[in-house]
Amino acid sequence: MATLHIGDFSRATHLGVKALRHYHRVGLLIPAEVDEVTGYRRYGTDQIGNALLIKRFRELDLPLDHIRALLDAPGVEERTALLEDHLSRMIGDLRRMQTAAVNLRALLKPDPKAERIRFRIAPAAGGAAIQAEVDTSAVTPWFRGATAELLATVSATGASPQGPVTGLYDNEIFTDGAGLATVFVPTADRIRPLGRVIPLMCPTAELCVVTHHGAHATIDRAYAALGSHVARHEISTPDPIRETYLTGPGDTNDEDTWVTEIGWPVFHTHSSPGTDLAAT
Repeated sequence: MATLHIGDFSRATHLGVKALRHYHRVGLLIPAEVDEVTGYRRYGTDQIGNALLIKRFRELDLPLDHIRALLDAPGVEERTALLEDHLSRMIGDLRRMQTAAVNLRALLKPDPKAERIRFRIAPAAGGAAIQAEVDTSAVTPWFRGATAELLATVSATGASPQGPVTGLYDNEIFTDGAGLATVFVPTADRIRPLGRVIPLMCPTAELCVVTHHGAHATIDRAYAALGSHVARHEISTPDPIRETYLTGPGDTNDEDTWVTEIGWPVFHTHSSPGTDLAAT
């Protein structure tokens, strides 16, 4: 078998000598020959193919252990499946980065959809609910699934919703990374427990509210406006945050058309329900 010393192998593959030495140390690309006295490495010409594969995989930011699994795959189909899995993850990461870039640009200019902060009293209401301890990172998919289950169960009982679905989120969801989440829908008749659905009396709450239009990826801007307002006026209470889904997953899967009223619980403000509050 013809061999190349490390310099010529580097030129043939466009892999630097430093990289080749590293791949040797980690067992990814072991030279065909290593001189026991000088330590000089020589590579077989039949190793050029794997070297080029390693170079291409590194251009895709594939971790070295994943590259090793690809090189060790017994056939083309197995190797292709592993590569497709990595490419799918890369595409997902790219989409998340694109969304983050859009959101970052939005922070640099005023929100054209921003609405004034208002005060309102949410009256007590009886209805049906699903409750669970939820990780913060899973809140959005959880509430979508719970909303669908809640509305389907209420409909199956013959009851009629008397208003939009509301989410109630304990402080621990925001502060500790997990906490109690509730999706609730008011109903005219009392609901019997069925599966995860339970009857619930949602208590009266005094709220500072603002309406967010669009997907929840940018809902933090509305939360920031509310949080700043209640901090300036020192009126916040530790009761659960409320999100009322005026248009939500029970109405459409198009998140860009969602309309969410966020309610921050507050002390009595001496304002009339529905009053606009200065956001300064």
